Amino acid sequence: MKAKVNHAEAYELAVMKQEESNLARAYLDLHKALQTARTAWKAIYDDSMSDCRKSLADAMNAALADQPEPASGDGWFDLVAHLHRQRQFSERTFGPGTRTNGVLDHIRKELHEIEQDPTDLEEWIDVVLLALDGAWRAGNEPEAVARMLDAKMTKNEARQYPDWRTVGQDKAIEHIRTPPPASEP
Repeated sequence: MKAKVNHAEAYELAVMKQEESNLARAYLDLHKALQTARTAWKAIYDDSMSDCRKSLADAMNAALADQPEPASGDGWFDLVAHLHRQRQFSERTFGPGTRTNGVLDHIRKELHEIEQDPTDLEEWIDVVLLALDGAWRAGNEPEAVARMLDAKMTKNEARQYPDWRTVGQDKAIEHIRTPPPASEP
């Protein structure tokens, strides 16, 4: 039995997910700013400044101590910062240019390693890193890669798929392709 897609609900869900993503980014930016402030106030405090500055630093540290920090594993990860870091490493280590065939060759080798041991998380991550490397080498800025990752997931969530129970474990499950509407003559 095929589930009907309510496009209004799918759109509303996509908008809510985007707002959630924006809030998460804003929280992370605030957290980084608070970390910078903590470091600055600690430097003031540690420099044995005047009693006035020391009191001010104590008050600021007390206020900042109440701010929550993202816990490791709670999904807080700055993908854009990672992509900038990865690009610097990759250009320095593997050289400039698209290197498309080299990246694809490496992905094929990693996929073979995954076939040998599908539980090896590090090999799966190698494929992810190589895909991200290929994306920036194709001329995409880190911000565009992050936006597309989010947009593509939202698009996939709105698509219809066949019942997974009707597809063999060794076969891909692709979205149901609907033919485009016929154009009027």
